[in-house]
Amino acid sequence: MKRRFKRMLSAFLASTLLFATAAQVPAYAVEEKEQVRITEKTPLLNEKGELTQPGYCFTDLYEYKRSDIKANASRIKEWDFYQITNDDFTVQITVADISLGGAVTVGFFDRHTGERASAMVLNLFTFGRFDLGLPDKKGLPENDWSDHTYTRQKKNFDFKLDVNEKVRTIHFDGKASGKKFTMDIKLDMLPDIESHFIAVPFDKPNGKHFYYNQKTNCMAATGTVVYGDKVYEFKGLEDNSFAVLDWGRGVWPFHQVWWWGNGNTVLPDGRIFGFEIGWGFGNTDAASESTAFIDGKAYKLGYLRLENEDEIVKPLDKDWANNGKVWKITSDDGSFEMTMKPEFDNYTMLRFLVVGNLCHQVFGKWSGTVKCGDEVIEIEDMTAFLERSDNMW
Repeated sequence: MKRRFKRMLSAFLASTLLFATAAQVPAYAVEEKEQVRITEKTPLLNEKGELTQPGYCFTDLYEYKRSDIKANASRIKEWDFYQITNDDFTVQITVADISLGGAVTVGFFDRHTGERASAMVLNLFTFGRFDLGLPDKKGLPENDWSDHTYTRQKKNFDFKLDVNEKVRTIHFDGKASGKKFTMDIKLDMLPDIESHFIAVPFDKPNGKHFYYNQKTNCMAATGTVVYGDKVYEFKGLEDNSFAVLDWGRGVWPFHQVWWWGNGNTVLPDGRIFGFEIGWGFGNTDAASESTAFIDGKAYKLGYLRLENEDEIVKPLDKDWANNGKVWKITSDDGSFEMTMKPEFDNYTMLRFLVVGNLCHQVFGKWSGTVKCGDEVIEIEDMTAFLERSDNMW
């Protein structure tokens, strides 16, 4: 019984790792929908544990310290999530500590055949002290840009993630469903690469809930994944193999629904283009969740929405990729006007009573225009995804 309970809890935590009394959120001096750019080093939280200034930046200007958080310790969530994708298959790596549990998960799925593999190690009740092999420290780093190496070794699970200024490498040697499961992948960092950073509050339940997030795009991925007797290869610029890093720290309300989309591609002129989009998560009056990139330089986008959401959103349907709808994503300022033809729904449904996750992560072909400064980029049949995630956690 104990083993069965642990397996159920492990599966539940793996699916949600990315994912008090009422009080008023502090008033911020921000006009409605005016995006606030942070231009100098700024402590993320004040002495009360509230955001000092919601907004966005393109380099690491917010200073995050876990010890500054004044909310319930069981609500703190910290994660590093890498997703590596080309036109055929996807790898997902999660290193996370959500206080009630810490885990490293390694996953892979073929978007043509539906074949998938995953492996995980889990510790319960970590509360920011998940042991990842960092020198003289337990828990996740407080910024992504300092050199660090995560390691995690268990039976049939040998994981190493090495981060430095120029390259990130992922090594895994283990098993999944009794089959050999390995990966060796290198992510190349563009010189002076910019990222999408936002810090936003939540309207409920109190001013100590916040979301601090970094998305880093345009990392060309090379290497191999082996599952059983099959070998899958990432070839970087040659086959549009790219990684996005979703690096997050925060304290969330119990129930949240968000939209998140991301993708990268090589343009016909050889430049690397990427986009990071989102909406619905927290109070975004100070900054949208959307940014575009060309060769690692960031361009802020406006506020986005799914124009035909009423046609798309049927949460309990298991396969949104086969609903016959072309998705239409539009912006308030004309900076992002795209459509997506769905191809594959990486569907997750894991709920226990009123707790758990329901997510449609839909991959497809994107076409349209994106405004990067004074330049309008035309996109045709770019592989990317858009997800709707409903979390009660």
